Amino acid sequence: MLYCLLFSIASFSILAQELPNNNLTKRKQLEQSIVLLKNKTTTIPIKQLEKSNIAIISNPIAQSYFEKQLDAYANITHFNLKEMSTSSTKRKQLNTYNTIIIALYSNHDINDLKQLQFPKFQTVITFTKEVLTNFLNTPQKYDALIYSPTTLPISQEYTAQLLFGGIAAKGKLQNTFSPKYPIGFGLTSAKIRLKYTIPEEVGMDAKFIHHRVDSIMTFAIKNHAFPGAQLLVSKDNKVIFHKTYGFHTYDSIVNVQATDIYDLASVTKITGPLPALMKLYEENKLNLDLPFSTYWKSWKSKKDKKNLTLREILAHQAGLEPYIVFLSKVMKNGKLKRRFIRNKRSSKFSLQAYDNLFVNKKFIKKVFKSIKKSKVRDEKKYRYSGLSFLIYPTLISQLTHTPYRTYLQEQFYKPLGAYTMGFTPMTKQFKNAIVPTEIDTLFRKTLTKGWVHDENAALLGGISGNAGLFATANDLAKLMQLYVQKGTYGGKQYLKQGTLDEFTKVQYPNNKNRRGLGFDKPLLNNKTLSLKKGYPAPEVSKKSFGHAGFTGTFIWADPENQLVFIFLSNRVNPTRNNRSLYTLRIRQALQQVFYRAINLK
Repeated sequence: MLYCLLFSIASFSILAQELPNNNLTKRKQLEQSIVLLKNKTTTIPIKQLEKSNIAIISNPIAQSYFEKQLDAYANITHFNLKEMSTSSTKRKQLNTYNTIIIALYSNHDINDLKQLQFPKFQTVITFTKEVLTNFLNTPQKYDALIYSPTTLPISQEYTAQLLFGGIAAKGKLQNTFSPKYPIGFGLTSAKIRLKYTIPEEVGMDAKFIHHRVDSIMTFAIKNHAFPGAQLLVSKDNKVIFHKTYGFHTYDSIVNVQATDIYDLASVTKITGPLPALMKLYEENKLNLDLPFSTYWKSWKSKKDKKNLTLREILAHQAGLEPYIVFLSKVMKNGKLKRRFIRNKRSSKFSLQAYDNLFVNKKFIKKVFKSIKKSKVRDEKKYRYSGLSFLIYPTLISQLTHTPYRTYLQEQFYKPLGAYTMGFTPMTKQFKNAIVPTEIDTLFRKTLTKGWVHDENAALLGGISGNAGLFATANDLAKLMQLYVQKGTYGGKQYLKQGTLDEFTKVQYPNNKNRRGLGFDKPLLNNKTLSLKKGYPAPEVSKKSFGHAGFTGTFIWADPENQLVFIFLSNRVNPTRNNRSLYTLRIRQALQQVFYRAINLK
């Protein structure tokens, strides 16, 4: 097995307490001081995350900014270097990893490193002057080496970003360390992923942004628009704002954290089935203008559905019913019907809707039958419908010969490094907190947390196309950046530019339908409207697109302005009847702040 040993050598000093957050000149100096010394087989930046099983080994200093930044790019297992050096059992665990990052913060760490024996093929990445000098005097072999002259928090963050291509390697040595590494030496590498920086780097005023956003968020929480929320914004492939506000619930016990996982609700539509449908479209496995019944054959027998095209359906132009409340089909007089729901899992009741709620696996056939029988309007005009999104997971599985959730993971989420994005997060061992949604008084009879809020998706076992996805803001940003960059991210092309252009354009403008294919779009006259009447913010470009979710989520991408806007909240807590998020126009107001910050340049 080819091991990538990424050695990050850094000596801790009191200077690490100095955080030059808003000093752009200082930040650029620190970024350019990091030097890539060796990069055999172009290990840096790390690519093919779907094939990389990554570990970080270190004796971490307090609040290791390096390690925290690494976690923004990939799913990484953390090991303690001193424990590894004294435990053969711990060392054996490394055999399952093919990419290993070792961070050395002191000369003591080098001594611990000497106790470790790694396979023949090694990749090394390093930091700092004294520790680098001592490290180069060891017989340790390496395929890649990075050097950072300081352990300032910004230096640690940028070193981690260089590893994954958030920044490009451009630095040159200011000192000679050996004949092999003389003054002026330094290799280059490419930028292929999101960079994490400050608004000033893209010409925006951080004080203006923070003041306006803080004011809006404070106002929203005070007026019970939501108990807590977070906002992530990227500009020009750089995350320039990510901040959290409030608490998980109104009891003010658990603070919102940037790493929190949210129920995305209808945002699932453009982050779950839609990327799969786009890929199938460009592989000529789906035709937008053939009858959908070509692929979903049960509709061939329905006169009102057999000629509906996928284009019409995805653009909400087909006249389908907006929604069917399937919960009413499994309840009678306020109680769950035992032929559909049980409290224990069995081979027959295998679809888990909540901790102790299991749905008959044949219920999905009832869902499809009800959709098939639902009425279709004769008039072809905009009418939002989520029904087809209940069908897409099964269709995608049939066309790809791969389970829907597996296909999404293999084709998109794993390669992107979006490791928190997926269904049924309670079945996974995430360290991240999961934000609760509604106190359900009807179905689950408790606070809904870690299982999908949407009842239709829940009755399908939490795996659906209309809802069911969970993710962090950071992982959402990766997929949205892929969309902004016309199908590419991390040095890989996932979708063709023409595919994104086709799906994100307005399909039926002459019918007063603003929608793209699956994607929501601005109101057709949005630029002429006030903040109170526009959707989303009036300043977004006509080429922008996104989607909102019932739980209080909202994501929007603007390729013309190279802007990604991600707002996550649980506005349905404690009840879905809370509509202040909408009436107060919070998301539009927040989005407007960043466009005004652009125009201040």
